Amino acid sequence: MSKSPEKNTEKRPENKPMEKKNENGWKGLARSIAGFFLHQWPFKLLSVIIAIILWSGLITQDPTLTREKVFTGVTISVSGEDTIKRNGLIVVSNLDQVTQNAKLRVEVPQMQYASATASNYNARIDLTRIQETGVQEAKVLTTSSSTWGNVIEVSPDTVEIEVEEYITRYRIPVSVVTVGEAPEGYYAASPSLDPPQVTVSGPRSMVDRVVRAEATLDLSTLPAREGLVRTSVPFQLLDSNGEVIQSDLLEITSESVLVDSVIAEQYLYAKREIDMSTLGLTVGEPATGYEIKTVTVTPATIVAAGWSANLDVLDTLYADSAVDVTGASASFTEQIRVRRPTELTYLSSDTVTVAVEIGPVIQSKTFEEVKLSVQGTGSEYSASLSQSKVNVTITGPQLWVESLRSSAISLSCDASGLTAGVYELPVICKVEGSDDVAFDVEAVPGMVQVEITKK
Repeated sequence: MSKSPEKNTEKRPENKPMEKKNENGWKGLARSIAGFFLHQWPFKLLSVIIAIILWSGLITQDPTLTREKVFTGVTISVSGEDTIKRNGLIVVSNLDQVTQNAKLRVEVPQMQYASATASNYNARIDLTRIQETGVQEAKVLTTSSSTWGNVIEVSPDTVEIEVEEYITRYRIPVSVVTVGEAPEGYYAASPSLDPPQVTVSGPRSMVDRVVRAEATLDLSTLPAREGLVRTSVPFQLLDSNGEVIQSDLLEITSESVLVDSVIAEQYLYAKREIDMSTLGLTVGEPATGYEIKTVTVTPATIVAAGWSANLDVLDTLYADSAVDVTGASASFTEQIRVRRPTELTYLSSDTVTVAVEIGPVIQSKTFEEVKLSVQGTGSEYSASLSQSKVNVTITGPQLWVESLRSSAISLSCDASGLTAGVYELPVICKVEGSDDVAFDVEAVPGMVQVEITKK
């Protein structure tokens, strides 16, 4: 037992050199590494970069570190339009103009700076805060959050808008105007519209002006076939002066459904021209001594429309009544209706003009052995006739001819400027009181021999 402590004291001096050796080894290693980095500059630069990255990472993870960011050309959103309409108000300002090009200045957390956009802050105006009409100042609202930071300035911070009363008018009539021509050989019947009326909602200043809606239907776009055709036709709102009222603020509905067109429903029929009959167009008799010379109808043909099978069996149209010529002594015109067969749906004219030419009855009367004389021989000559009497037939108005007497008739041959000799001269007839009467004369013979001698 007494020897053990002695052995331990003998080994302690042997451990000291090993500890000194280890210490010198670590220091040498450290000096080698330091020398390596001191003499190798690329590793120095790499060290700096790594340090910067580590520093940046630490900063971005700290939400308390912020950086200012400015957004320009920001569009301010609008909410609450439907709500204020239910409250009887509507904004009539052009919101697309007044809500453009706003400016936001925000403090963004460093970690979100690169990814932050203006939409993260929801610049907006809330129309539900508006309670009355007129020019209103609407405050621009924004949203701040721990993620995206705080908005510190909005420019402009208010938007000026104009507000009107929102009203609705029901049963606005819809009419249709047709332009163009139906396809060749077809007739388009008047269209019916669905819906025939619409409801208009919007600012009072516009809605109060609306008196009707008008659709324009181009007939040339219709298909060339018989039968029922349905066409979607856009329409416009009009005021009492026929001026168009158009605005995005107006809502046009039918049974609560927005509409911008109506359905025009119509039939297309075959058509062709049919002659108008001139038979049975007059009744009665003209005045005594007068007669009907001619009867003409204008138009002479009428365009008729109907199913082609019905048109194929029609070739003549007739008047619905006749013109009464009783006691007439002069020409005249009169309009009468055309009888439309039940199988036809359309006539280009419901009436025609009947022109009745009334004239005197023409009659002839012969006067025998009317005395003939020679006129114009002068005082130096004398004349003798081969015959001193001729027969004369006068043709003219019956009443005038019947009242004519032979004493009113004078027959002569004109020898003016003639010298001695024998001549064949025409018989000239003059009737007293015939200046306004058209008549014809036939003398038998029409030429007579006249001998002129000098005294």
